[in-house]
Amino acid sequence: MLLIGWILLLGQPTAVSTKLRMIFAQLSTPFVRLGDHIPTVKSRRDLEAQNRDLRAANTDLRLQVQRLSELNRETLRANRLKDYPTLRTLGARVIGRDASNWWKSLQIDRGSNDGLRENLAVINADGLVGKIIHVSRGEARVLLLTDPNCKASALLQESREPGVVTGLDSLEPRLQITYISRQAVARVGDLVISSGLGGVFPKGIPIGTVLSGRLNPETGMYHDLELKPVVDFRRLEEVLVVLE
Repeated sequence: MLLIGWILLLGQPTAVSTKLRMIFAQLSTPFVRLGDHIPTVKSRRDLEAQNRDLRAANTDLRLQVQRLSELNRETLRANRLKDYPTLRTLGARVIGRDASNWWKSLQIDRGSNDGLRENLAVINADGLVGKIIHVSRGEARVLLLTDPNCKASALLQESREPGVVTGLDSLEPRLQITYISRQAVARVGDLVISSGLGGVFPKGIPIGTVLSGRLNPETGMYHDLELKPVVDFRRLEEVLVVLE
C-alpha cells in the first residue's frame, strides 16, 4: 500500500511529487550512463576469426625471418667463394644430384650460354670439387673428385711429394693419393693440394688431408694414402667454375 501511495503521489502535479521525481531521476542516471559504456562482447565466431588472422600473421613473420636468415647464410657462403682472387671464375648453383650416385656427379645451373665447356675445374671456398664433363645451353654436369674416374695431379704440401688423387668407391666421401714414394715423409693431417699438372686443375687448390697410408700391395714401390676431402660433398650448394 505504501508503494502504491508513493506512485500515486508521484503522479500528482504537486511540488512534492515534482521534487521526488527529480531525486529519482538523479539516482537512476549513473546506472544508465554506466550501461552506456559497457563494451560490446564479441561473438565466438569473431574471436575465432581474429585468432586465425593472428596465427596467419605469426606464420608469415616466422617465414620471413627464416628467409632472411637463409639469405644471410647464402651471402656469407658467397663471400667465402672470393678466396681465389687470381682465378677467373663463374659462380653456379647446384640444382641436381643423382641419389644412386651421390658421390659421383651433380648438376649446376650454368652452361654453354655462360661460356662453360668440358674439362673446366670446379671449386668452392674449401677446395677442389671436380670438373665439368657435359654441357648444355643452360646446365652442366660436374664429375666429383670423389668419383674413382676423376683423377687430379697433386702433391703433399709440406714435402712436395707428387702423386695422383682419385676417388675411393666407398659409402663415405673418401679420396686417395697414389704413387707416393716409399721414402716420402707423410704424416696424418698433412694437406694435399693440386699440382697444376695436366691442364685441368689450377695449382695450389686444397684437396684433402692424410688419414692413413699403406704400401701398395701390387707394386711394393709406392705408398697409397687415404685422404679426407676438405670439401663437404654432402652439403654442396654453390660452386665456382674456373674459366682460366
